Amino acid sequence: MPTPETIQEVPQIKEVNTEAEMPATEELHSSGAQIVQKNFTAQIKNDKGQPVIQTPPTQVITVQPPYDDTTLTKQSKGSVTSSLTWLSAFWIRVIKKAIYFGWQVVGGNK
Repeated sequence: MPTPETIQEVPQIKEVNTEAEMPATEELHSSGAQIVQKNFTAQIKNDKGQPVIQTPPTQVITVQPPYDDTTLTKQSKGSVTSSLTWLSAFWIRVIKKAIYFGWQVVGGNK
């Protein structure tokens, strides 16, 4: 059995926040920090003259849904067990994603 002289006091554990908070963009510019561009514009070549980093060319993405927007909206409100309902909901999500990313949306065929 330990005696009071041999019992050591356990130090209290302190929680430290390890996540760094990012300041707002205006604070970055006022402090002299700059935002770094993510796309590489310079070609870096190795000793043999072959490019080390290749940047992909700008892509133009077009989306062509099978039906127009009003038909897709009507079909998406159908029965939950119908596959046509889920297909229409899928195409509505694709159209919204295309608008968000600035892709080209071509009208429906039918």
